[in-house]
Amino acid sequence: MTVLHLVLTVLIVVASSTTDAFVAPISSSSFPSLLSAESSSSSSAGATSTTIAATTDSSLENIGYTVQVVDGGEDDARVVDVASYRNGIVSPQMMVDRAQKKRDGMDNNKAALDGLKIGLLYVGPVVAVGTYFSSSGSDTLIVDAIKNYGIFGGGLGAILGGNSYMGRSVHVPDVPEATNRIVVDLSEGLLRKQDMGFIATISNNDDNVPDQRFFAPSNGVIATVDAQLRNSPDSPKGVRTIDDYPSHLHIKNMDVHYKKRRQGVGFALLESIAEHAKTKTDAKLLTLEVEAINQNAVQLYRKFGFETRDKNPNKRSNNVFMAKELYK
Repeated sequence: MTVLHLVLTVLIVVASSTTDAFVAPISSSSFPSLLSAESSSSSSAGATSTTIAATTDSSLENIGYTVQVVDGGEDDARVVDVASYRNGIVSPQMMVDRAQKKRDGMDNNKAALDGLKIGLLYVGPVVAVGTYFSSSGSDTLIVDAIKNYGIFGGGLGAILGGNSYMGRSVHVPDVPEATNRIVVDLSEGLLRKQDMGFIATISNNDDNVPDQRFFAPSNGVIATVDAQLRNSPDSPKGVRTIDDYPSHLHIKNMDVHYKKRRQGVGFALLESIAEHAKTKTDAKLLTLEVEAINQNAVQLYRKFGFETRDKNPNKRSNNVFMAKELYK
């Protein structure tokens, strides 16, 4: 390994392990129309809704929530709400505020000293040793090693120390950058309209004030599901096809927040999906995969009419494959 290769390797390792930065994924979309999601209401564009009344098994107290269909795309602000829910009920604005708080709480002098230590005590010695042993036969081994120690170890230490002293050890994104990250990571299928979404949101009444505060970062979203139309002439470009299956709506990523489980939310979402499939698509089946160990989910799907198929068309998956005929 040459000295240059060694230095590059060390720098990459150090950067990946010590940089406390917010790194946004590369994406060509800036999502300008989605940034209003911080203040969007439950009647955002692209969402159609019906109010569902549910009761718990332990009491007769009514718990209201709304099920919505999220069409997706750059003009649908609920795409950001879905991403915020999947981000641990953390919105883009909260991500910015937390990063700023962390930066403000940093001891810049201590961070600068730590940066210098990385260069002088960790990177520099490694480069010097590498230089010494990779330059066998040279009459200036020690001189070259010391020189590279100063150039790379001292240089890197100075850069890290200077950035830390100026408060740059923690990167604070702006709201568009934070939005970009969570949407690309957590709801890109909805953004590109390869998937259609189904969500449940809490109702706005006085009894739900604590929940309204808790779920405010996701604009009230308490559960999400993605679904994808497959084997249909109307399927979005790039969607996978399944041999020997008719047009079907494949359910993905169902998640109901733990605070709202066993309240009928999952069943209501399945009802909304089935109704949408019948009235808005040419789907003949609903399909899904579920881990066999997740018996609560398996029982929910069976209660709704799903049946286990002998073979999973996804040969790389060990999950149980289930299907429900829509016109049986």
